[in-house]
Amino acid sequence: MAYKIAKYTPSDNQDYIGNPFIECLPLRLNPDDFWERVQDEAYAPEDLSKFSTETLEGMASNIMDSVCTTSIYYDVYCDLLLTIKVGYKNRNPLNDDVKKWQQKIATVSYKRTRTTAPSLKFTGYSGLGKTTLVDSVLGLIEPVLIHPSDGPMNEQRVQIVYLKVNIPGDSNTKDICLDLFEQIDGILGLEGEDSYHSMYRDKTRSTCIKGLVTVCTTLLVGMIIFDEMQNICTAVANEKNLIFKFFDKLTNEAKVPTLKIGTSKANKLTDSEFSNARRLGIPYDWKNYSIDDTDWNTLVKYAWSYQLLPEFEKLTVRYEKKIYELTRGIPHCLFFLIEQANVLGLRSGEAKFSLDLLDIVFEKRFSIMKTGIIALRHGNVAAFDDLMSAGQYIDKEVEKLVKKLIKIGDNINLSKAEAKSLYEHVEKYLPEYKPTKAEEKILDKLFKKAELEATDLIEEDGYLRVPI
Repeated sequence: MAYKIAKYTPSDNQDYIGNPFIECLPLRLNPDDFWERVQDEAYAPEDLSKFSTETLEGMASNIMDSVCTTSIYYDVYCDLLLTIKVGYKNRNPLNDDVKKWQQKIATVSYKRTRTTAPSLKFTGYSGLGKTTLVDSVLGLIEPVLIHPSDGPMNEQRVQIVYLKVNIPGDSNTKDICLDLFEQIDGILGLEGEDSYHSMYRDKTRSTCIKGLVTVCTTLLVGMIIFDEMQNICTAVANEKNLIFKFFDKLTNEAKVPTLKIGTSKANKLTDSEFSNARRLGIPYDWKNYSIDDTDWNTLVKYAWSYQLLPEFEKLTVRYEKKIYELTRGIPHCLFFLIEQANVLGLRSGEAKFSLDLLDIVFEKRFSIMKTGIIALRHGNVAAFDDLMSAGQYIDKEVEKLVKKLIKIGDNINLSKAEAKSLYEHVEKYLPEYKPTKAEEKILDKLFKKAELEATDLIEEDGYLRVPI
């Protein structure tokens, strides 16, 4: 992979002057430039009549991939960029003391000091878009830079500005370390037995932690982002201790700033472990929006503008109240509501959005989210987060199940009753599961063998298609 060559802008900050790892980082954008760079909205075509129903249904998902910025975006951007730069303040690669520290960190002679790297903690309810926000901000900062041999360091050198890793569901410290080793190997072009992943693959957890701390110190990694922090809650006691020991060593020994992202469930855990405010860093605790929140109104107006039905329905107070009732101020639920209103509305031939259509979407498409929304209405945040997270794991397992069921459907010896039973079982997972072209053909054959009502399928150009 080709990485950008570092370019330097002399700093006017006395603490940063002469530090190539800081002076190559981007200058902070002003708010207007930031919004223009990050905003990535989906727009409905002006002439919808030019497109087939299938094409419009495909367009419906665009809103789920879009980014509508809110007021918190710029604050997170400023704090994240500042944290990376401050983290490098005392890690100037040209400084002799830093070079000595790098050499000592891997030896038994190293003694930990009280100085720690700055950190950020970003938590909030499931579905608020925490990861989307952070990824959008990170998109403005190059993850890797190559310092040229004719630059300030007089040698070509790789600077890893940040790494990002998800805490796995089983919260295994070794897997976290190996994931990071693998990313570093990819950046440095290390393969086979020469790679860090290969070197530490068969080592103990503690050895992996120590090894990663040494590597991050040697390379002067700018920041490590840990997503899905709430998964630590499910780890056994000893594993939790190792994970927090790992975080502690990164900030205290390797001086690497960290950003921890998780649901509200992670708050109790991290607050008890990171009782010292300095170690905790700058906290963001993001809750669901209230109905009269300015940011929520911005999101609702944007989402409502993405209508793909023949007639555009005006946003009224009744619709605003209905939307909030069905989504409780959760952006993911809002965007999903609009996506599926477009899909079901197009599929059933509706002329425009309606209150009834929104209710139908909630009943038919929200599945496990429906129970989560009910829990949130009654103030049970923990249950909401658990249900939303469970939905993610269930989706993965359901995908495996559906693929197996469809494969069974390819059996030409199925009886009519068997085909009907199998199709009806698969159908309830559509359109959440999107079949491949090959699987569509199998489902079409299964449908014909079962002799089901044609109204269950979509007719396009005389061809009955499985709803996806």
